[in-house]
Amino acid sequence: MKKFLCLVLSVVLCASCVFCASADAPEEGGTLKLINLNVDGLPIPAAFSSEHRDPLVMSKKIPPMLNAYQADLIAVQEDFNFHPIHKKNIDMPYKTLHSGVIPFGDGLNFFSKYPIYNVHREAWEEAYGVLDSSGDQLTPKGFLCASVEIADGVVIDVYDIHADADDGEGDIAARVAEYQQLFRYLDVYSKDHAVIITGDTNARFLQLESRLQELFIEERGFKEAWIELKNEGRYYLTPEDEARFTAQYPGSWWGVWDSAEKTFYRDGGGVSFEALSEELIWHYDEDGVLLADHAAEIVELRYTIDRSAVHDTRTYKKEIWTPYRILFLYPKYFFKSLFLILGALPKLISEKIKAAA
Repeated sequence: MKKFLCLVLSVVLCASCVFCASADAPEEGGTLKLINLNVDGLPIPAAFSSEHRDPLVMSKKIPPMLNAYQADLIAVQEDFNFHPIHKKNIDMPYKTLHSGVIPFGDGLNFFSKYPIYNVHREAWEEAYGVLDSSGDQLTPKGFLCASVEIADGVVIDVYDIHADADDGEGDIAARVAEYQQLFRYLDVYSKDHAVIITGDTNARFLQLESRLQELFIEERGFKEAWIELKNEGRYYLTPEDEARFTAQYPGSWWGVWDSAEKTFYRDGGGVSFEALSEELIWHYDEDGVLLADHAAEIVELRYTIDRSAVHDTRTYKKEIWTPYRILFLYPKYFFKSLFLILGALPKLISEKIKAAA
């Protein structure tokens, strides 16, 4: 009997020790603050700018604004001709190498608190518009992928995208093709990994033709911060939703609700996400002029790490400068843009003549 009692007590004691140990073990994780901003870095004189802003002047004011948020990761689009200003003044230890000015670069960059590896840029295979429809064919817009080490040995994949602008039939078709191209890469490189996709999608959930719900949510299991926090997780917006937001935010939806700025996220590789906050904020200088023609999206995610599910076999390399882009891609993009412009000019001139007649 005594031996039996001793055995029972031993089992209870061991179980208690295991329980106490697991109870005392801290949950590994933290928060990730992400800023997504189209910095409007086109070298357009203020007189011709839609917002009458001087891009050189505003580029000097954008970094202090971004620094004030003390973010962990910043993703920018249209970071073209004024990138040296951003690189010098944004207080982040890790920054992607610039891909070039107009018309050579994609305008996409990351500024990060955490180390960045395996940087990959890919220009869109399809785009629409030369001297119309925002001229998407005149610069190699596309996506930027980087693997970011948010904890020791724990890496997530972050994508920065800039999709085709405008809402004509050709624009929407090109945009859908671009999303599909993005996923052809993501489905291979980021399979079974935690992923964040942010950037200027140039699309809305209310615009069903852009297929955000189908491609991002249904087929690949992403969630989106604005939808989760501001629309109760309902991804198919209804006319009633549109009326509700229009009443709540009088005026245009642009940069306010269901905007072009979006942040998608998906669990994987032992990392899970939960959206804590999402805000779209317009920033002005002391004279009331917009710093950029887009609102900044500020998203905070809580991430939790399950070390038992982290089985990463990929090799990670830091980004290095290569002359490949200058020697091959720069001439390619320059002559492509030149030929497109020359080819579109006769049509444009003909339309102007007909309009004046």
